[in-house]
Amino acid sequence: MPSLIKEILLNLFFIILALLIVPIWLEERRISDRLKAILKTLSVGICIVFCMTFPIQTANGFIFDLRQVAIWIGGLYGGAFSILFLAMITMIYRMIIGGTEGIIVTMIVTTTQLIVCLFFYKKFQTHLSSKQRITTITALSVGTAVLTIVLSRIWMNDEQQLIHVLSTYFPAQPLTAFLGSYITETIQKHSDLRRRIVRAEKMEVVGHLAASISHEVRNPLTVSRGFMQLLLQSERMNYKDKQYIQIAIEEIDRAEAIITDYLTFAKPAPEHVEKLNVKTEIERVIDILRPLANMNSIEIQTSLVPFAVKGERQKFQQCLLNVMKNAIEAMPNGGTLRINVSIDKDYVLIHIGDTGVGMTKEQIERLGEPYFTTKGTKGTGLGMMVVYRIVETMKGDLFIHSEVGEGTDVYMYFPSYYQSDVEKFSRKNEKAIPI
Repeated sequence: MPSLIKEILLNLFFIILALLIVPIWLEERRISDRLKAILKTLSVGICIVFCMTFPIQTANGFIFDLRQVAIWIGGLYGGAFSILFLAMITMIYRMIIGGTEGIIVTMIVTTTQLIVCLFFYKKFQTHLSSKQRITTITALSVGTAVLTIVLSRIWMNDEQQLIHVLSTYFPAQPLTAFLGSYITETIQKHSDLRRRIVRAEKMEVVGHLAASISHEVRNPLTVSRGFMQLLLQSERMNYKDKQYIQIAIEEIDRAEAIITDYLTFAKPAPEHVEKLNVKTEIERVIDILRPLANMNSIEIQTSLVPFAVKGERQKFQQCLLNVMKNAIEAMPNGGTLRINVSIDKDYVLIHIGDTGVGMTKEQIERLGEPYFTTKGTKGTGLGMMVVYRIVETMKGDLFIHSEVGEGTDVYMYFPSYYQSDVEKFSRKNEKAIPI
């Protein structure tokens, strides 16, 4: 029994090394998220090899290891590439080790894990809360443990051996799965918290800057625009000069809009809180953007329900306008803009999705940062920065899921108007980024 416990702890050490030590070490490295994901997958693959190299052997000769836990966690959190790589490593190395019965069981169980992960990982990453993910991995580990025991029973002739398997392997697998998924969720939670702190520091700097200079810059712009309008009305101006003045006025208006965004960011607290009909406000914004959508051959599909939220009408409309305008501009060759409103417990969910160019994980994580934009020279980065701040001041949460070439989905949660003493809604999503 002491030898058995030592072998189980050794397998557990390999899993903890891959799921805890390596991610923490990578978090401190200044490398791309794609490379981090690849290195995490490689570490889980090495963990599987070590678990199979140093298996756990019971007194009656039954040999097992905890590689299935590593496959579940690595595949569901890592995605399609990870599960394919881990399944391939498991099957190839098991064939190298040998043993017909063991190879057959491994092929069946690993193939089952591969299929489940490929069909389920997107929902696992985007639609399940932290507790649900931990419960799911634990339950899946119980399932593959049962499948392994059922398949192994074909070659088991000794009932005493089955008892040993049920008393060692069966509890060890789900317990390790629970511990491994809990560690993974904890690391992700701390990583998200760190991003929020960094973002908050950047936002504070920009907020102070915006508050200090916006009014001083706006005043001379207003005066300049007024004189240009007077010149535009002069009969002594020729047509070409009037064109130049009109361009200058348009650029001043553009600068004015940027300053307005700065002021919204610097002073986001709503001044006139009222009951807002989400359906009505979205329809108003759609009416504003419909000419732009038609010009880009974009179909707008809506499923709206008249739920109510608290907020300032102008800022709420600005928030919706910025998100929808970004979605339209992400579909230069046409597409579909989907806007849905639903209720999730005591929160109103506004889902805005497009079929545009999409974004990488690195771009999603930087959304809302000062001056970061995916539009190149055409954008300032202030639009999404304002969106994040308005959602935050309305005690809401914003999550974004996007894949390159497939489009982007924005989920905004706002407390229902009838909810009292609302606390910040907290919800986890790996492929989706919280504010």
